[in-house]
Formats: sequence, structure tokens, C-alpha cells
Amino acid sequence: MTGEVTACLEALAPLLRHTADRAWRTRVERLVGVWRDEGAARSRRYFGTSVNPRSVVAELSDRLPDRAVAVTDSGTSLDWWTRHLRLRPGMRSLLSGHLGLPGAAVPHAVAARFAAPDRPVIALVGDGALQGGGLNELLTVRRHLDRLADLPPLVFCVFSNGDPNRLTWQRRAAGDPLVPLSAEVPALPYAACARLAGLPAVRCDRPRYVGSVWADVLAGRGPLPLEFVVDGETPPDRAAGVGTADHSSPAPLRTPLARFLRVSG
Repeated sequence: MTGEVTACLEALAPLLRHTADRAWRTRVERLVGVWRDEGAARSRRYFGTSVNPRSVVAELSDRLPDRAVAVTDSGTSLDWWTRHLRLRPGMRSLLSGHLGLPGAAVPHAVAARFAAPDRPVIALVGDGALQGGGLNELLTVRRHLDRLADLPPLVFCVFSNGDPNRLTWQRRAAGDPLVPLSAEVPALPYAACARLAGLPAVRCDRPRYVGSVWADVLAGRGPLPLEFVVDGETPPDRAAGVGTADHSSPAPLRTPLARFLRVSG
């Protein structure tokens, strides 16, 4: 069926019939629980000194303010969103449709701020996507800082790993070698650049502080770029075990959850 979601569900709901056999539902609920426990375990693992990108979204998920608007770009920020972010009733989400051109998260978040000035807005964006247009859009934020400073938090969470991560993991999964010049995002101190433009900003490169940084940022007001220096060698679920040891991932689920339903976060 293809159609507008609300209209389709309203048409389908009257056709549903209660059944006493709960075996299928019980199985799905069990698999969802296992899937969530597995994701939580992966988000708590750290190797080296960089931040586990999974933990950035997992720690945010536990602290999302009521009625928040969560925005994500294409790239592995979308992978971490899908795996670790759990939206509650009353929240809204905006995605880069069909994995479109990177760079949509920042302007989407700015639009959400002006459309819903009473809601907290959090955007998840990779460093490649931010360089694809988001940095320029931060100048728009700075231009309207006097209008935005006293509103609920508008957070631009940047995953800084110096790598176009979704693309390089796709190449690894296909067995292609990485060519350094084509697999790098130019190094840039994003928090420092934001401060230079006149915006407050925070940088976090220590795994132990991820949760407390989120708590402090979400307790504030107004726009704030938040830079996390993350491990680019942490593979998304779809690329686990490809090209490098998946040191963040336990054994995969034997029965694909997608056979039963699609779950986000």
C-alpha cells in the first residue's frame, strides 16, 4: 500500500480483528527487547581515546526533553539515530529524505526552530555533512542570535571523525580499498569555528563526559554547536565485521528483526 500515512492507517484500523493467539506478538516483543539490549551494550563499549559515536546518541536518548524535535542528516549519524534514539509520544522527527544530499540537518533544524519556537531542537550531523553546507547555515543562526538566545535549546551535534563515514563503510562492505584522499574530510575545529563566528560552542573528546555534556547542554537555552570527537572505526550494524574488527559489537541477532517489523531506536 502506498499513500499518506494517517489516511492509510485510518482506513486499515477498522479492518483489524482481535486474536487470542499472542505467540507472534510475544516473539516480536522478545526480539525487540534483545535488539535494544544489544544496542545498549554496543553503546557502552570504548576502545582507545575517542568517543564511541553510539554513546553520543544513546546518552542523548536518555535525556531528550519532552516535545523535542530531533533532526538527522544522511550519513552514519542516521545509523546511530536508527539504532539508539528512542522518541517518546509528543516528539517530532525530521530526516534527510531518501538519504538525500548531505547537509540538510542544519537548515532543517533552523526551520524547526522558527516553526516551533517553544520546542527543544536537536540536530545530528556528520562532519562531512556539516562541511556540505551546514557551516554556512550557522551564519544564519548567528545573524538571528538575538531572537534565538532565550528560546529552548537548539543543538547542532557534530560527529567529528575526519571521514565520510557512511560512504567509506559502504566501500568496505563492497570489498573496495580505501583511497586516502577520497576518504577524508578536511580537519576543522568545529566548536572553535562556531565561537569565531560569535556562537557559544562545546567540544567533547572524552568518553566519560558524554552524558554530563548532554545534560549541561540540554539544560541551557539558545543555539549551540556541540562537537564530539568520535571513533571513525566504529562500524554501523550493516557493516559490522567488514574491513576491521568490530570491537564495539557483540554477535549479531540470528533472526533478523526486520522480518517482523521495522523499529527505529
